[in-house]
Amino acid sequence: MMEHLAQILMLLGVAVAVVLAFQRLRIPTSLGYLLVGVILGPYTVGPTINVPEFKVLAEFGVVFLLFTIGLNYSLPQLHALRHQVLGLGTAQVAFTTAAVALLLWLAGVPATAAFVIGAVFAQSSSTMIGSQLAEQGEESSPHGRLGLAMSVFQDVTAVPFLVVIPVLGMSDGADLLVSSLGWAAAKAALAFALVFFAGRWLLRPLFRLVTKRRSAELFTLAVLLVALLAAWTTNNLGLSLAFGAFLAGMMLGETEFRHQIESTVRPFRDVLLGLFFVGIGMLIDPASIPR
Repeated sequence: MMEHLAQILMLLGVAVAVVLAFQRLRIPTSLGYLLVGVILGPYTVGPTINVPEFKVLAEFGVVFLLFTIGLNYSLPQLHALRHQVLGLGTAQVAFTTAAVALLLWLAGVPATAAFVIGAVFAQSSSTMIGSQLAEQGEESSPHGRLGLAMSVFQDVTAVPFLVVIPVLGMSDGADLLVSSLGWAAAKAALAFALVFFAGRWLLRPLFRLVTKRRSAELFTLAVLLVALLAAWTTNNLGLSLAFGAFLAGMMLGETEFRHQIESTVRPFRDVLLGLFFVGIGMLIDPASIPR
C-alpha cells in the first residue's frame, strides 16, 4: 500500500509541474499528460509508475468524457443535425479511407493492408477533440458541436471496421463478414433501445426523486450509477464502455437536469481523462520514433 501511495504522489507531483508549465505556455494540457506518461513510463530513464489498477481506472476517463458529450447531443439535436452529421460524416470516412488506401495501393502496399491503414486515417479521437474544445471553451460553439458530432460518428463507424478487419484474410470472409456486421448492428440497436426506454421511463423520475432530497452526495451517486450502468450494459453486449455512456448522456441531455449533471461529473471526467492520457504516454517509446 505504501509503495503504491509513493508512486501516486510521484505521479501527482510530476503532473502538477508539467501541466502548470504547459498551461503557462498555452500548450494543450492533454499533451502535458502525455509527457507525464513518457517521463514515468518504462522506456525512459528514471522512476516508473506500476500500479495494477491504473489502466482500468484511466479507461473511465473516456467513459465520462463520452457521457458529457452525450449530454450535449440529445435526440432532437441529433435529428436537427442529421444531414450534416450523416452526410458529412459518411463522406469524410468514405473519402479518407478510399483516398489513403488508393495512394498506398499504388505505392505497392497490398490491398488489404492499404484498406486497414486508410480506415485508421479516417478516424479521429473524440477524446482528444472533446478535451481540446472543452479547454478552449468551444464545445458549445457551432463548429465545436459539429466537429464533436462527426467525431462521435467516426466512433460508431469504428465498430464495423473492427468487425471487418479480422475477417479480411479468411477464405470464408464474405459470409462471416456479413453475419458479423449484422450481429454487431443488432447489438448496437439493442443497446440503443435499452438505454432509450430506460431514459424515457426511468431516468427522469429517478432524478426528480433524487433532487427532492436536496443532497449533492445522493445526486452524484445517481449520476455515477447511471453512467456506469449504461457503460456496463453495452460492454456486456460486446460494444465499448464509452458507447453506453454516450447513449446515457443523450437521454439525460433531454431532461432539465442536464447542466447540474454536467457540473457534477466534470471533476471525475477531468481527473480520470488526465490519467487516460498519462497511460497512453506510458506506451510511447521515444527511442522508436527515429526508426
